[in-house]
Amino acid sequence: MKSKKILIFGFTKSAIEISTQLMAKGYDFTLIDNDASLIPTAEKLGFNLKILDYTDDVLLKEGIGENVNFIFTLFDDDAKNVFLILSVKALDPTLHVIAITHTKDTIHKLEIAGASTILDPYQISGKKIYKLITQPEVMNVIDATVFGYHDLNMEQITITKNSLLNQCMINDIYPNDAYNLLIVGIHDKELKKEFIFITEGFNHKLDTGDVLVVIGQTEEILRYKKDFNL
Repeated sequence: MKSKKILIFGFTKSAIEISTQLMAKGYDFTLIDNDASLIPTAEKLGFNLKILDYTDDVLLKEGIGENVNFIFTLFDDDAKNVFLILSVKALDPTLHVIAITHTKDTIHKLEIAGASTILDPYQISGKKIYKLITQPEVMNVIDATVFGYHDLNMEQITITKNSLLNQCMINDIYPNDAYNLLIVGIHDKELKKEFIFITEGFNHKLDTGDVLVVIGQTEEILRYKKDFNL
């Protein structure tokens, strides 16, 4: 398994985390970017960063279509991820491509481009919390690194009497595409603070004193609280 060749495109925070874990496990991988200014940082962290343009000839020389088993495309720019997927899939339609998404709108574009696996940090974070609550086991490399990469925070939001969410049904407020955050579940005051996961499909009515558990960037959580008078 450790002889498989892996290419990681985009020297980003998520790439650093994933590379660190792959290195510790003894996997053979190549870290690639097209920005030479990133070399000092890579060297300081102990990585050999290749600086390449992503032309078809260069991608072929790196083994795509021959001996590359799968790639990660982890650019902060979603457009770069889409472009790279199109390029590598044109050379090797069977290549397994793991891509990261930064917005919900990009998921469909990545799927159309040919991504085999899409890392959605908000979905993964919900999964992580569920496992931490029910099974104190170590998460796999992708779950752990994506959760650590994004500036995600978990916060408990108490429903107040004057909140616009008071007396609302869960199905009426979730999902809400206007906010880039994940509602994990609710602590119900009438059920002795029993935790109800959103995934259980229970259409619970929110009352004063109930607590929403959400994951998102600090700025997004603050916007959500302000808009709903929380």
